[in-house]
Amino acid sequence: MRDPPNPESDSTRAGAASRAEAMEAAALWHARLDSGSADLEAFERWRAADPSHAIAFARTVATWEALPSGLAAHPRPAARSRRAVFLALGALSLTVAGVGVSGRVWAREHASTKVGERRTVRLSADAHADLNTDTRLSWRSRGDQLTLWLDRGEVAVAARPEAGSVLLHAGGVVCALSPGRYNARLEAGRVDVTPLDGVVVGRTPAGAPIRAVRGQRLLARDGEIAAGAAPPEELDRIAAWPEGEVVFNGTPLSEAVAEYNRYLDRKLVIEDQRLGRLTIGGRFTSTDPSDFLSALQAIMPLRILRTPDTVILATAE
Repeated sequence: MRDPPNPESDSTRAGAASRAEAMEAAALWHARLDSGSADLEAFERWRAADPSHAIAFARTVATWEALPSGLAAHPRPAARSRRAVFLALGALSLTVAGVGVSGRVWAREHASTKVGERRTVRLSADAHADLNTDTRLSWRSRGDQLTLWLDRGEVAVAARPEAGSVLLHAGGVVCALSPGRYNARLEAGRVDVTPLDGVVVGRTPAGAPIRAVRGQRLLARDGEIAAGAAPPEELDRIAAWPEGEVVFNGTPLSEAVAEYNRYLDRKLVIEDQRLGRLTIGGRFTSTDPSDFLSALQAIMPLRILRTPDTVILATAE
């Protein structure tokens, strides 16, 4: 009768090391697939190269599926070491069935717009999003869970009741969206989520949930979040941008120029900051400032100087 394998034997140690390496690699592939940064062909080559790779990846998938939903919905800490990831996964004894899990079901979809561009994307059969200028959005629809990540810019999200649970991640804030329509903007570290006809519940990692309904908005910055009334001029702006327009109502010129510049490659520059305190009102095409500049010249003492890269607003002589 043969003796059982010696745990300290070279072959046993080599096998354990091989399994450890496979689990570590599987965890890394899973993270890349989850973030949408993976090379899918390279992943398929790695998984097909050895049966242990497919088994390790299936265990990884099963482990994350077993996590509580509240934990799985949050981004994984970037500082977590590869070895810690392996240990967390390897400590669980799981029965693996169906090792041919495709990495494609874990990959996020991505969409982005250039400066001045707008586009509409379908998030699932029952939800879609409009992307404003210079915006990047990623999403994953799995079962009755739709998860969105707003990396920058502004989106209008519409979800029917059939869309199921909708989570929006933006700037360290996680928002649960009920069926309805929402506008979300992430700019300069500030998150602004406005429900147009729905309920949003947002929270930061260290904060309590904050609720906002129609007529309100959530504002978050530096780890703090609060709900307040949505100003009428902000609601007008939200309604205007999907139509390719910007709207101002007694807006200081400095703020109007900053908003317009979101849509323009050739930026507007205020030469004399005293001009920036003057106010402007009106509705204009977002990607063509010609009417805006004509209106400024009609009501303000200024000159317009054009350079190849900028349009300068200067005080009239």
